[in-house]
Amino acid sequence: MKYILTPNPSVPNNLRQISLPYNSNSRTFASEDAMIEHVVARSRATGLIGADAPHYVVDESGLPGDHYFFDAWEWVDGAVAVNMAKARVIHMDKIRISRNRELAMLDITFMRAVEDGNADAQTTIKTEKQNLRDIPQTFDITTGVDTPEQLKAKWPAGLPTE
Repeated sequence: MKYILTPNPSVPNNLRQISLPYNSNSRTFASEDAMIEHVVARSRATGLIGADAPHYVVDESGLPGDHYFFDAWEWVDGAVAVNMAKARVIHMDKIRISRNRELAMLDITFMRAVEDGNADAQTTIKTEKQNLRDIPQTFDITTGVDTPEQLKAKWPAGLPTE
């Protein structure tokens, strides 16, 4: 499967992905190249691809892994590359989302402990919540992480993945 990529004028995304219409109507084109030309022309006419903006046709095999770090993709030296600084921000945001869910669940457990007058449980839960709050400051996503795959695999122990 091929994709058309073009610089995205909207921050924070670096590239805009335009998928080709692989459906029954795509059979009306003489070739895949003809379909790509049609989609590019239509995208320019509608403003999806800027009048002066470049576009790149990339086979799915030329894309970096899955779309987990799509907002960090950049066009560099004729290929799609992942900007690791941006990827780290994206990954930490996903960790925070998971952490926030865990904090919300602990709020419920804490309220039950308050209702039951269980001071030991309250103290334990306070410690757990503080450990969760500290993750963005204490969890290292830089050491030994040079690739998007290594970054994606780095996740705080005990924190559920999405």
